[in-house]
Amino acid sequence: MKNKLLTAILIGAMVLGTTACGGDGYGDSEESIQSEDVSSEEDGTVTLEFINGSAEEQYVAWLDEVIENFESENPNIKIDIQKTSIDSFNQTVMTRFAAGDVPDLFSFSGNDMDDMVPSGYVQDLSESKNLDNYAEGMLDTFTKDGKVYALPIANDFMCVTYNKKAFEEAGIKETPKTWDAFLDACEKLKSKDLIPIASGFSEQWVVNGTSQTIYCAAVLGNDGPKLADMVDRSSRFADTEQWKNAFTIMQEIYPYMNTDPFGTDQNTCYSMLANGEAGMILNGTWTVTNATAMNPDAEFGIFALPVSDDADANLMPMCPPESAVAVAAESPHREEAVQFLEYMMSPESASLYAEKGAGIPIVKGVDTSNLEGAFKDAADIMNSGDVRLISSKSFPSANEDAFIKDVSAFFLDGCKDAEAALQTLDTDFDNLAK
Repeated sequence: MKNKLLTAILIGAMVLGTTACGGDGYGDSEESIQSEDVSSEEDGTVTLEFINGSAEEQYVAWLDEVIENFESENPNIKIDIQKTSIDSFNQTVMTRFAAGDVPDLFSFSGNDMDDMVPSGYVQDLSESKNLDNYAEGMLDTFTKDGKVYALPIANDFMCVTYNKKAFEEAGIKETPKTWDAFLDACEKLKSKDLIPIASGFSEQWVVNGTSQTIYCAAVLGNDGPKLADMVDRSSRFADTEQWKNAFTIMQEIYPYMNTDPFGTDQNTCYSMLANGEAGMILNGTWTVTNATAMNPDAEFGIFALPVSDDADANLMPMCPPESAVAVAAESPHREEAVQFLEYMMSPESASLYAEKGAGIPIVKGVDTSNLEGAFKDAADIMNSGDVRLISSKSFPSANEDAFIKDVSAFFLDGCKDAEAALQTLDTDFDNLAK
């Protein structure tokens, strides 16, 4: 789980958003911001304080370059980054707001919406020019009563990460667009004594991540019930065609996994993928960064798991992002903060984000000319709009524990009886709902 959390921060990190008000016409403030109100130094230079919880190397390198470029173009504005441990981040920010010592910008998550927005801490940015840079639904997490309060720059996909050299050696000329083509790719990899799908099930989060890759595409991305419907028991696993299909997919991919997946950890799988011993991993896009760390010279790509034989229907499933950055409503430097963040959230800055390997940008208009491998694949997917917005991909913790237990038992039994596994899930979820 530590690997997942670390790499989720590495791919999605604390992504960035903006707000505005005053002279640019943003927000609801009754007072416009005058130039003399925002001067923080005698020479008229404004210093913006940005509390950031991410210390990941690629992210920091990207942010430093964005700041350098921005300050070069706007010499009257300086950005002061205050790094705070992710473990104490929320407490630090909330304490600052409660004391009236507000930063100008701060990392923000979907979980903060219900507390911070009604408290008046977060500036409305519904008139930001950056809103057009997002596909429909991508800002839902940060929208309340029709107003947008933060903007993200990146997100992760639950997808297939593959080693391009392994695909080439196996004679796979293009990424599979249908389920039959996916199984054919597995056969070709196996015929070359390569492991088609590396799976490190000794770590429970990997069982969950592999399952999420499957059910995000087969259930949530295929007009199936939301996970909340399974939790409140308005829908049942054994009675839902999409869930039946998901478990059939598990059955069909099981023979293509490495032997003894429950005796294999995920770092070993990253190494197998990185060194070309395995062709694919089914999990989040953090796989790319982990595998690249194992072999910087390898080239990886990503594609949506094709769960049907209708190629046009096999789009990349994606939840709205959960992390962003907001501007404090009481900041005296709101206009400058908006200016900086809109610069940061431009397609040009998002292109740099991908070039630095900081993560998968979800901003439209990213220049792919300097991108390679999985980052180019992701940018192309976002630019083309080949994404299907889905609901939350995670069960509540108690239900998730039951789900991992039952799916693990299913895999440990060789995926022999999908119907029984679905019925067991229904029984366990029924007990949790009582």
